[in-house]
Amino acid sequence: MDEWIELNRGRLSPSTIVLYKLYSKAHYKPYFGDMKLSQVNEIHIRRFMAEKLKSLKPSTVRKLMFVLSKILREILKDKNPCKDVVPPTNDEFKPHVITEEEFAQIHNSVKGTKDEPIVLLSAWCGLRRGEIFALKWDDINWEKELITIDESRCITDEGEGGYTDKDPKSSNGFRDVVVPADLMDLLKDLRKSQATVNIKPKPKSKAKEEPRIWNNRPDNYSSYWAKLVATKEMPKVRFHDLRHYHASWLYYHDIPDQYAAKHLGHDIRTLKSIYQHLDLKKELEIDDKIRQLHNAPCPTKCPTKI
Repeated sequence: MDEWIELNRGRLSPSTIVLYKLYSKAHYKPYFGDMKLSQVNEIHIRRFMAEKLKSLKPSTVRKLMFVLSKILREILKDKNPCKDVVPPTNDEFKPHVITEEEFAQIHNSVKGTKDEPIVLLSAWCGLRRGEIFALKWDDINWEKELITIDESRCITDEGEGGYTDKDPKSSNGFRDVVVPADLMDLLKDLRKSQATVNIKPKPKSKAKEEPRIWNNRPDNYSSYWAKLVATKEMPKVRFHDLRHYHASWLYYHDIPDQYAAKHLGHDIRTLKSIYQHLDLKKELEIDDKIRQLHNAPCPTKCPTKI
């Protein structure tokens, strides 16, 4: 399994490599131990799945089975012992749609704290977690009130839990995002406060890379966010749900899909799939509008030909 990961390093993303190594270390190796590949049969695979279902969610076990089957299929071809094993059904994920009232509660809970600009970059600008923590001060155009997104803070497969700044996964990720004036003011205040702390002059001999605005690791901030939600008694939402809130906000205010997709760093198909899960109240309004149109009397003069 380790050898398979190394052989496929060129076509796997760093985060995927880290995930596969984690699965191998925490699940596959402890269960199968030193069994030879020729010894592993369908019964072993079914027992492994049943054992994992005792302590893990079906969605997690499904991922474990997918990766295990993928590796064994490439190694053993038609002798893959997973080929006839049906993995657990995946529970349909439905993201929590943050309402205006809930967001007001979230905003009030972080107002005036170090978390406010981070929250607003996601909720008001639609930035991903990795994009926020890759931001540098020179990414901000103060005059035009825009932020240039050209990097994302991503996990690496080198060492334990390393991170690096990388280009977005696709060309859609490169974009300029408009920033509301209130958020620009918060960023200006943050920049001033950081400037007063970092008063040491930079060495002239070497040009140092522009530091990131925040030095947080994205995964650490997600853990921190979960604790913050509990401590502040905020609505129980993931940090990424703030980005979904922004997508729903764009939709509700009739922002054209093409612009919304570009703004969020998506293509149109991905954007549509997000909208399908939002369960917005506006859908009910559109339903009512369609009913009214059908019930409305037909105009007296309708063209019969176009």
